[in-house]
Amino acid sequence: MATGSLNKVQIEVFAWLTKMVGGNGSGKVFFDVTFTPGQTLETVVKSMSQNHPELHRALWDPDSGQLGASVELIINDVFMGIEHTMETPVSDGDRITLLPAWDGG
Repeated sequence: MATGSLNKVQIEVFAWLTKMVGGNGSGKVFFDVTFTPGQTLETVVKSMSQNHPELHRALWDPDSGQLGASVELIINDVFMGIEHTMETPVSDGDRITLLPAWDGG
């Protein structure tokens, strides 16, 4: 665990979402995000996305303020909804992946 009052998570932005954070639309872009103990998955991801307006619009439904259907969140290799909700407190060293939802068949 980190010393002091700030902890760190890594947020991985994947595939076409990378275009919204300065990438080329493929691969991965990583961000180290600091947070204070007790912050939730929602507050940490919203804080990071607010620095990238296009990503922020892609992630969050403008009417409800909730995570939209176009992106899946994976926390430490587990899809959100299995062990985590948006209200789950994040922990120092967590890895959060923003994965575009795939449509088609």
